[in-house]
Amino acid sequence: MALTSAWRNKQQAGDILYIALLIVLAVGGVCLTFPTPAICALTMAMVGGLALWRWHTPQDVLLAVSGIVFGPTLEFFATTTGLWAYPHTSFGTLPAWVFALWPVFPLCLVRLTHALLPPDGESRMRAGWELGLGLAILAAEIPLLCALGTSQPMVTTIGTAVMLAAAFVLARSPQAGLMLAISGIVGPVCESLPVALGAWGYPNPHILGLPMWLPTGYALFGFAVVRVAFGLHGVVLGVARQPELAREQP
Repeated sequence: MALTSAWRNKQQAGDILYIALLIVLAVGGVCLTFPTPAICALTMAMVGGLALWRWHTPQDVLLAVSGIVFGPTLEFFATTTGLWAYPHTSFGTLPAWVFALWPVFPLCLVRLTHALLPPDGESRMRAGWELGLGLAILAAEIPLLCALGTSQPMVTTIGTAVMLAAAFVLARSPQAGLMLAISGIVGPVCESLPVALGAWGYPNPHILGLPMWLPTGYALFGFAVVRVAFGLHGVVLGVARQPELAREQP
């Protein structure tokens, strides 16, 4: 038992250090290469490859897939409506590197949360409810940010905070609370240096070039993307187990 506990603690510490390395590589890579989107995209793809090299369970892959689907979706609507803007783009209003960077965000968010507070599996929602919760949050948050994020930042902050509180109550787990905190803190902190260097910008900033709704918006978005991935993983497992369960029935 002692050896198992020691190995687990060592693995958790290793995950935390590895995530710190990935954050440094991602933020540093964007800061150094954003004027050349193609090179920046290759750098971010390397970071994503390092993340999936260490963590590559089916759930990890679904987290990365959810990131690459919903991250650029938010980016498209946000840049189209002027919520933020990139000076160097590749496809319309987006630089190529956002497609390579977004898969890393939910994967590292979950792995860091679980390294700091390992899940017990007792407070997880049903897969269908988890998937529905994630999609509902995304369906509400993205229009809210795009419609009011620039013109009504206080209303946007309050709206995302209310949805964040509701999501925490529905999730009912310490891991969910920690995940919301990590997403809301680490996301804006990681943005501050690239924004200061001009990698992208907000038209109505408040603190260090960042809008006031960014912490609550980040917390809610990261949480929602993770819920979608968890829900999909549960649904896939349920479908895969149906033949087995059918054979077990008398």
